[in-house]
Amino acid sequence: MRLARWIDHLPLWVAFGAAVSTDIYEPGELAVMALPLVAAAVVEALRWDLGRHHRWLEAGALVFFLADLARGRGIFPVAIHTLFVLAGMRLVLPRALPQRRQLVLMGFLLFLTTAVSTTDLVFLAWALLWLGSAAAALLQQSWEGSASLRRGVLSPPPYARIPGWIGATLLIGATFFLILPRLQAGFRPAAFMGTASAAGRAGFGDQVDLAGGGPIEPNPEVVLRIAPPSGTDPATVPGLDLLRGLALETVQGPRWSVWDQTPAGGRGPQGGAGAGRAEFLFYPSAQGILTLPYGTTGLAPDMPLRRGGGGSIRWRFPRTSPMPLEVTWIPGDAGPAEAALSSRRLEHLLELGPEHEAARRWSLRLAPGILPTPELARTLERSLRGFRYTLDNPSGRAANPLEDFLDRTQAGHCEYFASAMALMLRARGVPARVVNGFRLGPWIPEGGYFRVSQDQAHSWVEYWDQGRWQVADPTPAAAGLDPRESQPSLGFLSRWLDTLRYEWDRHVVRFSDQDQVAGLSWIQARIQGWEWRWKAPSARLSWGLALAAAAWIAWRTRRFWRPTPAGPGAVRALRPLLARTRRVAAPLAGETARAWLLRLATLRPERAGTLLELAGRVDAEVYGGRNGAASAMAKAEAAAWRGWKASVPPGGTARSHSTSGNH
Repeated sequence: MRLARWIDHLPLWVAFGAAVSTDIYEPGELAVMALPLVAAAVVEALRWDLGRHHRWLEAGALVFFLADLARGRGIFPVAIHTLFVLAGMRLVLPRALPQRRQLVLMGFLLFLTTAVSTTDLVFLAWALLWLGSAAAALLQQSWEGSASLRRGVLSPPPYARIPGWIGATLLIGATFFLILPRLQAGFRPAAFMGTASAAGRAGFGDQVDLAGGGPIEPNPEVVLRIAPPSGTDPATVPGLDLLRGLALETVQGPRWSVWDQTPAGGRGPQGGAGAGRAEFLFYPSAQGILTLPYGTTGLAPDMPLRRGGGGSIRWRFPRTSPMPLEVTWIPGDAGPAEAALSSRRLEHLLELGPEHEAARRWSLRLAPGILPTPELARTLERSLRGFRYTLDNPSGRAANPLEDFLDRTQAGHCEYFASAMALMLRARGVPARVVNGFRLGPWIPEGGYFRVSQDQAHSWVEYWDQGRWQVADPTPAAAGLDPRESQPSLGFLSRWLDTLRYEWDRHVVRFSDQDQVAGLSWIQARIQGWEWRWKAPSARLSWGLALAAAAWIAWRTRRFWRPTPAGPGAVRALRPLLARTRRVAAPLAGETARAWLLRLATLRPERAGTLLELAGRVDAEVYGGRNGAASAMAKAEAAAWRGWKASVPPGGTARSHSTSGNH
């Protein structure tokens, strides 16, 4: 087969595809992995023989290993890169059966390093693809050895059986998944290997730096899914427009950061009429910060959480899988409650540098005169919303990004708007700070939840007035419409795929021993409450069905209990041919296998040569101990007798009157 040798490439390419799907490798690392496979494909297509250069290839692989190790990136990524290089080298060199099996083993090891780093639904598809590719490679390797013993054209392996094997494996895996105890290793290579850089991409962060360089790229990575109670109208879930993460109170030039002495915000009263409730499914993140609605009053169940900088709530331990929390909150626009500001705190919240002079000037230009704090904040907010929102970041490379934003471009992303308003308020004697979090994402009607991704990361302003923090968002509304009042930005297919991922996380990734106990309890309750309402058949019908079943089983298993016939019937290899020729030339009493085959040759002279060769192979198998020497040839001979008929005169020898069939 022309494509037989390409099957050796499949497991490695599927392992590479699985590695790409995890998003835990940098583009440079993916290039290192793909280059040996691409080179091997070119060599295979051009049919180059590099066997005489194997010493140079081995020396090159050793040099690559030492150079990669010297980079100090850790042994794990070095091992993965080296495995890909060795696999590519093995593909370009001449390979026999042992080397081809080594390729499957390398593909398995590479796939295994990816399997421990992700739980996404897409990876299940890659797992099934790898299982199919490995099965195809192993089937090809085992089939070629047995097919070489057959005569005629080499038939392809039975690849059609692979989907059935995959389905059976999936069924067995699902069964073990439901009954085995839950184990979670918590092992993610992303924690100690180079991961895809987040620079220049939209996303939540624990600081704001206006000198961010070039354009901001979209980032569809899901960070949170919010599922209200089943049947809830999304338009009736208030208080979710802004999900607060942490406050940034220290400003130095174009950068905002967390002040270590920021106190934690207080909680509102527990429960109450009109309180909102929803399940928040948090996905693992680098910061481990919980983004929650304003007015949050409760989190359940009681998880290991801690207070962090900027008044944030964080996981006490890094999370490696999605974690659900039942969140209750009281809707309202007011920010977190806090005691009166101390003099030191007030001084810190009013700090301005000489590089912020543009904010002072624009504050007086947009809101001249002395205005009460709420009116001043509303005026500045309304005026800044007249600027243009863009992710092109036209002021990012300027020496003073904020001044360039206000004086020249008047266009930028949310961090510019929030920074400008906070500094303008400080210039007018109003304590203000920047807050990082998320806007609410689109509603997914197929799954009944809100989807929040890194694209919804947002910055806004909190200012101090009337003894508590108030919220203001100066970013133009066009930057993010209310998802409950607009059409979802995701297409129909994208929404269904996202729903499948959500259900996967909810019912598979989060499946625990408590779920096992609950499922077994449900089955037990159904069995105990089951009433037997089927009326038993009559005794005659029951006996008739039992006898019919016994007769059918006896007929189907007759080859196991029927005594082995003497003569040719004692040779297992000849049984397919016996079954085909029993009606036209049944073995006679005391007739040997060779004599019977010679008698068949007289019936079909055109097959005399083949039958004589088969007789020799039967003798070699019976007397010489050669296993399988005659089996393949006897099966082929049986196929040649298909459809052949003969008439046998009474008391005479079979006489051919038709020679239809394979010749």
